[in-house]
Amino acid sequence: MNAPAGTGRGGWSVVFGLLLVMAVCHGIITSALPTLDKVLLSELRISRADLKLRESIFLLASGCSGLAIGFLTQIVQPRTIVLSGLALLTATLMAYSQAATIGQIYALYVLLGACYASSHVVIVVLMVRECLQARQALAISVALSGTSLGSAIFPNVSVMALAHSNWRHVLMMLAVMPIVVLPIAAWLLPRETAKREAAETCSAVPAARSRPPAYSIGLLLAAIFGIFFSSTAILLNLFLHLQDIGLSQTAAAAGLSAVFFVGLIGKVLVGAAAERWGIYRVWTSQQCILLVGAALLAVAKPTVAVPGLLLLGMGWAGCYVLTQVVISEVFSGTNLGKVAGGFIVFEAISSGSGVWSAAALFDVYGSYRFAFELCCCLMAMAIAATLLFRRSMAEQAQLALANG
Repeated sequence: MNAPAGTGRGGWSVVFGLLLVMAVCHGIITSALPTLDKVLLSELRISRADLKLRESIFLLASGCSGLAIGFLTQIVQPRTIVLSGLALLTATLMAYSQAATIGQIYALYVLLGACYASSHVVIVVLMVRECLQARQALAISVALSGTSLGSAIFPNVSVMALAHSNWRHVLMMLAVMPIVVLPIAAWLLPRETAKREAAETCSAVPAARSRPPAYSIGLLLAAIFGIFFSSTAILLNLFLHLQDIGLSQTAAAAGLSAVFFVGLIGKVLVGAAAERWGIYRVWTSQQCILLVGAALLAVAKPTVAVPGLLLLGMGWAGCYVLTQVVISEVFSGTNLGKVAGGFIVFEAISSGSGVWSAAALFDVYGSYRFAFELCCCLMAMAIAATLLFRRSMAEQAQLALANG
């Protein structure tokens, strides 16, 4: 099945449409909005932990929304969910520009979580697996690279706009982008889900492998927790951290963009590498790269910040993409959307814990160094869990082969 039902376009056009939506939606939420942190801290007179609690709320909301979307895709077209998310993002950003208290911002970040989930992993995995039969790891990587593309562009745009206007006007400017993208996305994404063809495809391929034992699932969860706690704790506090160690606001925004620009390239390269050398091998190597990048940033010196940022971008890109690919491979089957939604909730809990914990540790110690050192320890744990998970999956495959 090379083209979704209801369109004459190939599956890669759908991948491009998903990339474009993710660039705007995820780029604005995760990278443009944090550039307003300094202004909000000053205007609202709150601590960093109080401010960063909004990201924890957002991540939990996006996780719960991702689980709900996993079930919703059984009755609603993914295209409808994506387009609705873009419209909701515009409305939420407009409301954000009028917010006067941190409580109002917390409530709006619940809606931003739903916007984020509307074009997140569950949608991408389902649409890619439906539209393409070959090179799915690469296609998922390309689609998910939209997050890095948007995050490489929007921080600089936001900082430049903030230099000439107040933060409320910046939010109103950002609110225009989803509406501009909406008709393009409507044209690129399939009008109908090819349920009948997908069912035929599923019957033509080998049956999904049996569910891994609880021990293996526990190892996978440990690896995912370490990856998402650590990476999100660093990424969503990075703009403030770079200014704390002596960089200007413009330089910090450039550093943030560099992380995601490297991630943009890295996601595509990692997808191609996984096709050639295997998912688990590349996934483990990316975790090691992420650990080294986190360690360099924990040193908290401008001289090692640049290599730390580059390694962080490359490592996070590979870990983010291949975690989703691993989940889709291990739990492939008719319930993949629901299972993926469940993992999204766990990833959100891990990420939300990380971003708030890092900010709280800063409030206690006056530095992010302790938080980043904790992230390094958790990444080491994730690497160990991944190695054990790979071994357990290999043993399970051999046992299944021996049993015929």
